[in-house]
Amino acid sequence: MSVKGRTSFNEVISKTHAIYKPERGRYWIYGALGCPFSQRVMLARSVKGLNSVIGLTVAHWLMGPNGWQFVQGDGKLVGNKAYRYDGGIESTEENNSGKFGDITDDTERLFVDGTPDPHYGVRSIRELYKMSDPEYSGVFSVPLLFDLKTNTIVNNDSGEIIRLLNSGIFDEFVNTETPVDLAPNDLLSELDEFNKWCQQGINSGVYKINNSTFQEEYETKSTELFDALDKVEAKLAAIYKELESRHCQDGKDEILSKFYLFANHITEADIRLYVTIIRFDSIYAQHFNCNWRSIRADYRFIHLWLRNLYWNHDSFRLTTNFDHIKLFYARSFRKTKPTGQIPMGPEFDILKL
Repeated sequence: MSVKGRTSFNEVISKTHAIYKPERGRYWIYGALGCPFSQRVMLARSVKGLNSVIGLTVAHWLMGPNGWQFVQGDGKLVGNKAYRYDGGIESTEENNSGKFGDITDDTERLFVDGTPDPHYGVRSIRELYKMSDPEYSGVFSVPLLFDLKTNTIVNNDSGEIIRLLNSGIFDEFVNTETPVDLAPNDLLSELDEFNKWCQQGINSGVYKINNSTFQEEYETKSTELFDALDKVEAKLAAIYKELESRHCQDGKDEILSKFYLFANHITEADIRLYVTIIRFDSIYAQHFNCNWRSIRADYRFIHLWLRNLYWNHDSFRLTTNFDHIKLFYARSFRKTKPTGQIPMGPEFDILKL
């Protein structure tokens, strides 16, 4: 439905909704592996066991003047690749990015730089917005949760999509008896408070540093970011020491199986924090000058929490593509480095556990 002046899409899916009802294969995610907001939704999709229920199309890593684009190619080649963790993008699944050489912004390697749209053959995310509502006047952002039956966007807010995927509406299509609850009712108020704080101080904090105009502003924003990281470090240190006291006889594996920000399992708080921390040493420290401290050298418990998620959970490792992450930031955010030079280091984007 066309709505004059619309700047967002915020619908839900439910059995009682007049239009959007739960069905296997009806809904699709359009996102980008370099974008942390897209990865939030990819993680929720995977952790909830919905890879086989909702397909994924991955945009090219460059967010250029015309916004997010899709690699051109035969959409029929996508097939079941769209139901993988990474939407069919070829990855080494190693802990280091490759050397890029003289890669150009317009390179289009099928299933390397992105995937084609298998449904409409559109060139850009913008076209999907305009297909859904010609009157749309907001930002042409990702991720999108798209309805293939009505050819409309259901939702384009990553936080709302996470809650939607977690709501249980697709549980009947999932082959697991106990799906992970990313937002348990008894933790909702705590999660809401943490999510808001994390968004302002950490998720957006790195961008505030990059957007700083004057030295004093840069130093102030840097201090605010690292103060926030100090608080997360203290929280995780306390959680780990409590687990260690209760499971000292059970070994480190048992401790790590419960080492999360809230509860003894993954919640949306882990997802929201992870997408910033996994990018920190590889790109934010270098390209955004968030370099007062590094995660691996200065934050013992955040580093352990990060490596636990990456190495012990396929959902986190297989939705993380360091090539796309570095290319996205180096080529899409050129304020500090107009040449678009891509960092080689660190030698290992994430260390072994």
